[in-house]
Amino acid sequence: MDLGEPFQAALKTLRANKMRSALTALGIIIGVAAVIIVVSLVQGLERSVLKQIERAGSQTLFVRPIMPMDVPEEEYVKIRNRDLTLEDMRMLQRTVPMVRQVTPLFFMATELKANGRSTSVNLIMTNDTYVELNGLDLAAGRNFVASDLRLGSKVVIVGSKIAERLGLKGNLPGKIVQTPTMSLEIIGVLEEQGATMGHDPDINIYIPLSTGLPLLTDQQRRQLMFQARVDPKLNADDGADLVKDALRRIKGIKLKEREGFQVFSPKQITSIIGNITGVITAVAGGMVSIALLVGGIGIMNIMLVSVTERTREIGLRKAVGAKRRDVLTQFLIEAALLSVFGGFVGILLGYAIGAALSNALIGTMGSVPLWAVLCAFGIPAVIGVAFGLYPAWKASRLDPIESLRYE
Repeated sequence: MDLGEPFQAALKTLRANKMRSALTALGIIIGVAAVIIVVSLVQGLERSVLKQIERAGSQTLFVRPIMPMDVPEEEYVKIRNRDLTLEDMRMLQRTVPMVRQVTPLFFMATELKANGRSTSVNLIMTNDTYVELNGLDLAAGRNFVASDLRLGSKVVIVGSKIAERLGLKGNLPGKIVQTPTMSLEIIGVLEEQGATMGHDPDINIYIPLSTGLPLLTDQQRRQLMFQARVDPKLNADDGADLVKDALRRIKGIKLKEREGFQVFSPKQITSIIGNITGVITAVAGGMVSIALLVGGIGIMNIMLVSVTERTREIGLRKAVGAKRRDVLTQFLIEAALLSVFGGFVGILLGYAIGAALSNALIGTMGSVPLWAVLCAFGIPAVIGVAFGLYPAWKASRLDPIESLRYE
């Protein structure tokens, strides 16, 4: 007997029990949808972060102090010079011609008030190079100028959502907003950038580092971060080594002594992000795969029930000439169809939910790679056959005489 007849018989049986078939496939649907959603979110997050790295350019390095989570605690307490000062980076730019630009960074959370309203914002202390270095555009107003940095002017550039949150109307440049420690004049408004999971750059505000330094403790002033742009003729990875060696000399770190800072090139950051998202995908995929296992057990259970219900039918088929392999094939096809149906519906459901969550949480649609789609089809089919094998084998082993007597 060819596969056409058992395939049609399997379809007929599944159509005759639509509700039971749908409920049986539900475990597979949930498992596959969960896998697609997780992959979509992780891919969207990776794409969003990489997009921000691309904005800064391939020649931009990121320099930051060693953090406690970077090394074991006993090693962290031994590291000296765990600081990066403004003077360190100025010296770097003066002594290393291949370093074309240095942008200081200090991040802190604060409250911003105006018009009788307040909102939580991310305050970034930096200089006039930040906007250009990170590929940002001004929707209104201007960037910092030399006099703002030299005099520590109380001016601020705000993200695109600040006006809405504070209920500010009309042109924002010239309006006054307050933090808990100072009043600031808005001089510029950035174009919308879009939110990333856990971070919304459109609620950032930016002030000159010289304005913010008096607000910082001595310890905070020695924990600045920096972006450094190297000459385009220099490979970014080579640039990272050059900057690290130069900073070691500037800070007087001995040959075998570990430095208290890290320098990352865009390639290194991309690799780190890829490793992190890979681990997230593997762990989350393993967790949601439990739903696929539960779905497979559900298929085995319902197929065993089906064998019991159709004992007389199986006996009759074998009595008129059906062979064991014919009965085995039909039941395996039924199990596989349930799983593949669940996989197909799960892909559609997961893609729709994943797209909605990606746009809501990350601000960009995460692509679903081909391997995820193929796995979503292939794994349920394997699960269906694997978990349907025992019920199918049991059905094929039924004695036709005893089966005809079954009530």
